[in-house]
Amino acid sequence: MFRSVMIPADLTAECDLLFRFACGLTELGVKRVVLGHVIEASGMEGPVIAAQIDKVRDQIRKTSRPLSDCGLDVEVRIGTGDPTHGLIGIATEAHVDAVIAGTHGAGIITKLFVGSVSEQIAVEANVPTMLIRYDLLRTKDDPAEFARSFGRSLLLPTDFSASSVRALMAALELPPRAIGTIYLMHILDKSLSGDKLQKAEHGAEFQLANQRKMVEEQKLSARCVIKQGESKRLVLQEADQRRVTGIIVGTRGQNALQEAMVGSTSMTLVRQASCPVLIVP
Repeated sequence: MFRSVMIPADLTAECDLLFRFACGLTELGVKRVVLGHVIEASGMEGPVIAAQIDKVRDQIRKTSRPLSDCGLDVEVRIGTGDPTHGLIGIATEAHVDAVIAGTHGAGIITKLFVGSVSEQIAVEANVPTMLIRYDLLRTKDDPAEFARSFGRSLLLPTDFSASSVRALMAALELPPRAIGTIYLMHILDKSLSGDKLQKAEHGAEFQLANQRKMVEEQKLSARCVIKQGESKRLVLQEADQRRVTGIIVGTRGQNALQEAMVGSTSMTLVRQASCPVLIVP
């Protein structure tokens, strides 16, 4: 269960949107939030770095009041150096269960503190990372609703790799009251046909049945979906048709090629899906 999370804090208006989103995480069991910020301190002397850290800490505390107001325990941690590795280091040192970050979405090339950095964190971090696009957050008067409703209709694409199994376990660790239906989805290779396709379909049915049983043993609802074709398109199509409120996906396949493909798929989902995406390493 996600009891503590780390949120990158960059002191922008978009960061305020992310804080408002995070207020809904209490529905998922979150009680503690670590706000991480990394200062580029190259060329600075010690006293200047210390003064900058104090200034940033005060600013973050002021802007993060909504998190305290909604009952979350808030902690501020500031590091120096490379943003991606610095934030991952903060998450590791703070022993958080997940990272929550915003992203600018598809087709945006940006050097903003949170954006491409957040996607790098999702790929490199050793804990799950939940990504939500800022443009989605702007569509609601109360961005926290995206977090509160995350588990009501979950789509879980699986290739039956160890990473996909960990993604399923992450779903089952959410509070049962927060979960409605979990859709377990497997995409068959579009090049298969005849006996090979039939064999792959039977194998997928067997694997999905076992995973469905795991879900139902937790007194939760699960449905199995098997499609054949291009994985990114089909997963996005399924998410739209089911109007899912959350997607949970693993990042690492069974071998180097699969890992690259799954990683690519997870980033496509982040940039195009109409809901938060939880990426599990």
